[in-house]
Amino acid sequence: MRMRSILTVLLAGTACLLLAGCQANDDVTPQDTFRSLLKLVPNDPADNGSFGLSVAVNGAYALVGAPGEDGNGTNSGAAYLFLQSQGGLDGWGQIKKLVASDADDDDVFGVSVAISGDYALVGAEGEDGSGSKRGAAYLFGRNQGGVDNWGEIKKIVASDAANDDTFGYSVAIDGNYLVVGADGEDGAGTLRGAAYLFYRNQGGADSWGQLFKLTADDAADENRFGYRVDIKGDFVVAGSPYSAGAGTNRGAAYLFYRNQGGADNWGQFRKILPSDPANDVWFGSAVSIDGDLLVIGAAWDDSGGTNRGAAYLFGRNQGGADNWGQLKKLAANDTHNDDLFGFDVKVDGDFVLAGALLSGGGGTERGQVYLFSKNEGGTDNWGQTQRLRASDGANEDWFGSSIALDGFYLLAGATLEDGAGTNRGAVYVFRKI
Repeated sequence: MRMRSILTVLLAGTACLLLAGCQANDDVTPQDTFRSLLKLVPNDPADNGSFGLSVAVNGAYALVGAPGEDGNGTNSGAAYLFLQSQGGLDGWGQIKKLVASDADDDDVFGVSVAISGDYALVGAEGEDGSGSKRGAAYLFGRNQGGVDNWGEIKKIVASDAANDDTFGYSVAIDGNYLVVGADGEDGAGTLRGAAYLFYRNQGGADSWGQLFKLTADDAADENRFGYRVDIKGDFVVAGSPYSAGAGTNRGAAYLFYRNQGGADNWGQFRKILPSDPANDVWFGSAVSIDGDLLVIGAAWDDSGGTNRGAAYLFGRNQGGADNWGQLKKLAANDTHNDDLFGFDVKVDGDFVLAGALLSGGGGTERGQVYLFSKNEGGTDNWGQTQRLRASDGANEDWFGSSIALDGFYLLAGATLEDGAGTNRGAVYVFRKI
């Protein structure tokens, strides 16, 4: 899929994949919700490191993936942990560089990251295991190996790992549960995909054993279920962007509920589809859930043009109790062809974020991030509140290639930002006003 093409391009150190036009800018206004705070780069920046391809934030900690980092071999990868108070109030200084205990060439450790409380989770879809590209995810704990040491707790692998499963291409963690997507898993066919749910005390205290293997109840070849995953409370959502539906690559997302089919059964609860399905939009290539809200990205949606992109917002009780009906289709108010709005999405409380990494942003492929608020434009209207750009944006930076939001802090990755070299990458931090 095109997201994988983008990853391939990044790791090859090539900056150009798609073309996007220039567009006008309207500057920051007094009504803006978030203000630019600072720019994060690693202590050891390197060309083609792809720093910022993945990003997560929780409380006072931010985690950034750099799957192209070569410290332990070509594209072995790394992830960088930042602390809000490091270097002063809102200093967001680096406190640890995370690497796998068995790092190797082409593991692309850091292709996905997640953080929750005292735990950090990093995906390495290229890790070979006892075969080839079976994939793995690595769990780190804040006090593992010493106070605030953030040492590796466990290497997470699937119970039925097979070659080319790409387990770890997506990861998510919330409290005592973590979920790992393996969109290359074949199942009873080819590339049907799966997601694996792990529980902290499964198999013993702090064992983090596998609880369930999640698959779609209508699994089909080439669907790539688990391409993106998220977990919050009693719900897991998994994107399946290749799902054909009644056409081609229309996409779908699947919602699983902890007590569906029995206590702690984690059964499929809903199949989520947009109100206007269309071919080749890859609905489900980005997913995010928080409380009673779910947002799904469809970055290749053609509404009004070509590859402009869209994000769909769903509410748990929209259309009836636990119906998870569509609330609104979100789009940028300055949409252009090939922007890929919705390439990454995030919902947190009363805010929804959507990244458009190929939007012009005042140049060419600089990238932009769009913020939507629940009551902007009227009660429950979910109108666009703000458009965010990098403070030092340059052409082909791809700002918005990853996004994260938690409480007062919003982060946006620009994985092709050059810095003092080529495609070193950066992450921009914004603070709620």
